[in-house]
Amino acid sequence: MKEKSERTVLIAGGGISGLALANLLEKAGIRYVLLEFYDEIAPQVGASIGLQSNGLRILDQLDCANDLISLVDIPLNDTYKVVSVLELDNGIQVTTDKGKVFEGDILVGADGIYSTVRKEMWRIAPPGYFPADEWSSVPCYYKCIFGISRPIEELAKGHHYVYNEKFSYLVLVGPGGRFYWFLFVKLPVPLYGHDIPRYTKVDEETLALKHASDQITPEVTFGQLYGARTSSTLTPLHEYVFEKWHYKRIITIGDAAHKFEPLTGHGGNAAIETAASLVNHLTSDECSDWTNAQIEGAFAAVQDERFQRVQWLVNNAHQTQEIQAMATPFLATIGTVLARLTGVQTVLRLVAHKVIGATRINSIPVPRREHTVPFNDELPSRPLSWRWLPIGLGIISQAALFRLATRILGPLEIPTTFGGEPLVKYYTGFRIVDKILTSLVAVFGVPLASNNMVANLQWISFTPLLLSTTLDWTLESYRVGSKGLLTSFSSIFSTIYQLKAVGRIAPLYHLISVCEQIFRGSIAPTTDRLVDKEVVESFVPGIALGYIMPTALMLWPFKNKVTWQKFIAIWQPFPVYVGLITAGFSTFLRKQRASNTPQPKTSKESLGPRKQKAETDSLLRSVYVVGTAATALVHIYTLYRTASSPDLSFSGVFGSIRYLVSGTYPSDPADKIHVFLQRDMFLNAVSVLANSIYRTLDLRRLGYITGKEALAASLAVLVAQPVLGPAAAHIGFLGWREEMFMRIDRRIGAYN
Repeated sequence: MKEKSERTVLIAGGGISGLALANLLEKAGIRYVLLEFYDEIAPQVGASIGLQSNGLRILDQLDCANDLISLVDIPLNDTYKVVSVLELDNGIQVTTDKGKVFEGDILVGADGIYSTVRKEMWRIAPPGYFPADEWSSVPCYYKCIFGISRPIEELAKGHHYVYNEKFSYLVLVGPGGRFYWFLFVKLPVPLYGHDIPRYTKVDEETLALKHASDQITPEVTFGQLYGARTSSTLTPLHEYVFEKWHYKRIITIGDAAHKFEPLTGHGGNAAIETAASLVNHLTSDECSDWTNAQIEGAFAAVQDERFQRVQWLVNNAHQTQEIQAMATPFLATIGTVLARLTGVQTVLRLVAHKVIGATRINSIPVPRREHTVPFNDELPSRPLSWRWLPIGLGIISQAALFRLATRILGPLEIPTTFGGEPLVKYYTGFRIVDKILTSLVAVFGVPLASNNMVANLQWISFTPLLLSTTLDWTLESYRVGSKGLLTSFSSIFSTIYQLKAVGRIAPLYHLISVCEQIFRGSIAPTTDRLVDKEVVESFVPGIALGYIMPTALMLWPFKNKVTWQKFIAIWQPFPVYVGLITAGFSTFLRKQRASNTPQPKTSKESLGPRKQKAETDSLLRSVYVVGTAATALVHIYTLYRTASSPDLSFSGVFGSIRYLVSGTYPSDPADKIHVFLQRDMFLNAVSVLANSIYRTLDLRRLGYITGKEALAASLAVLVAQPVLGPAAAHIGFLGWREEMFMRIDRRIGAYN
C-alpha cells in the first residue's frame, strides 16, 4: 500500500476544475501532476467566470477566495497535452503530445468539452460500458460571442440582461471597470455531436456586424461594446451531462463531465464542487488504500452525489437562456413580464435555491463569513423534499376549521339590557359605529355583568388566547420578509375578528399565511425573519396599553353599569390600539436613532447591527417568557376556580368537544351566547394548535430542527394545552421557534 505522499494524481487540463482539484489535493497532502496544453494557465481569450457562493465557499477553504491567482502556487515547468492513455495494473500511464510519459495512481480529465481523457476512456472501456456514440447526443442550441471590453463611460456599471427575440445579452462590469460580455444567439436548428462547428474569426466578425446596431442600453450599442474589445471569441455552446464519468482509475470532472450554458454562471462553480466531491471521496475511510475496488467505488460515489444536482442546474441554465432569448412566442410574452416583476429578493431566493445544496471540502474548516441563507450542510438536519406535505396539512386543517366555524358559530339574539340595566346607545356620535358597539357590549354583558360564574370564568380564560393571537400576528407582520403580504396587515384581521368572531377569522388568517409560503418559495434568508429592535421595544407598551389595560378595565366589576359599558366599548377596537401604538412608537424610535447615530468609520464601529440584533433577541426572549408565564397563571387560576367550586365543572366552563362541534344551541339567549364564546375560543385554540404543528413540520422540512426536536416540540405543544392553557402553549411555542431561528443565525455567523 502506498503512503498518501507517494500517491500521484494525473490531472489533464488547467482550467478551473483542474486548478481547483490541484489545490484541493495539495491541501490533502496528495501529489499531483497537472498537464496543460496552453503556455498560460489563464490565457486572455475573452472568457470570464462568475464565482457564486457555492464555488467561493470552497475557494475560501483553500485560502484563495480573495486572490484567484494563488490557485497556481508552483512554477510551470512545461506545457503538455494528453494524447493517449494506457492502463497499468495499479495505475495509469499517459503520453503527451511531446512524447513524454507520466504515470500516476489515477487520471482526472479536467480537459473540457472536447476532452481527450474522455475519448481515451471510451476507447479503453469494453463495449457496453459507456453508451454507444454518446458524443452524437451532445446538443448545441446556441452560439456565443464572449469578450472583454475597455471601460465605456456611457455604459452604467453593474449587470445588464438584454432580452431579444432569438438572441440575448449579458454584460457585467469586472476588475478595472472592464466589461465582460456575452452575445447569445439561438441556432436555426439544434446541432449535435460532430455536426457542431468550430467557428473562425471571420464567423465571429460577421455575427458581430449583424448585431452591431443592437441596443445594450439606450446610450450604447453592441457595436460600440465590440469596438472597445480587448479580446473576444465565438464558440458553440454545448449543453450536456454525460451519462457516465468514470472507468476504473479514470474520471472526468468539470466541462468534461457536465457542460453548462454559461448564462447562469454555474459551470465553473459546479466544476469546483465536483473537484471537492472527488477529493472528499478519495480521502475518505472507504478509500484508504486506493485499491482498484476502492477507487472505482469512490468515483461512483462522486457521480451519485453530483449527477442529479448538475443535471438540474444544466436544465435550469438552458431554461433561463430560452426565456431571455424569447425562444418561443409564449416565452416572449412572459419573459419581459417576469423581468419587470422580479425584484431583488426574488432573484436572491432563486440564486440561493441553486447553491444551498452545494458540496464543500469535508476535511477543511469553512472560514466564518457572514451570510443570510444557510447551506444545507450548515443545518442541524438535512432539508426534506416533501414541501407540499406540511403545506397540504396546513391548508386542509385550517380550511376544515373555517368550514366548521361557519357551521357552529350561528347568529346570536342580542340582549336588550346590560346586567339588568338599560344599554348605553351613544358612544361616538356615528350611528353605525354606536349601533355595533351597543350590540357588542350587550353580548359581553352576559359573561361580565349577569352574575353567571360559569360564563364569567370562561371569558377570563379566553382573554389570554386573544393576547397570544395578537402577539403572534403583530410580530409576524413586522418581520422583514412579511412586507407586502396580506398577513402583514394584522390589525385589519384582528379588527374583523372582533366583529365576526376570532374562531372564524383565525383559521382564515392561518390559511392565508400557509398559502403565502407557496408564493414565497422554500428559500428565505434569515434576514427575512428579523424584527427591528424598535418594533419589539414598541410592542411592549403597545400590548400593555392597547390590550392588557383595556382588558383589565373591561373585567373590573364597576358598580356603575354605564361606566362599565363604556369601558367594554373602549376595549372592542383593541387591535387598532396595539397596531397604532406599535407603529407610532417604532417610527419615532427609528427616526430618533437615525438622527443620533453617526456613520461607522471603522470595522469595530460597524458591529452595531450585531449588537442591536443581540439586544433584540434578548428582548424577544423576555416578551415570550413573561407572556408564557402570565397566560399560564391565568389558565391555572381558572382551573383552580373550576376544580375548587362545587357549582363549576370543566365541561360547563370550557364545553365538551363533542358538544362544541355539534352545532346545537340551547334555547336561552344568554346560554346561547355562553356556548358561542366557548366555541369561539375552541376554534381559535385549535387553529393556533394546528398552525403551531404546521410551523414545526415546516422547520423540520427546512432542516432548521431535527426529527426528534420536531416530535418533542409537537408533543410539548399538545401536552401544554390542558396543563398551561392554549395561550401559554402558543406563546411558549413562539419563543421556542424564535430560538430555532436564532440558532441558525449563530450557525451561519450572520450576526456573530
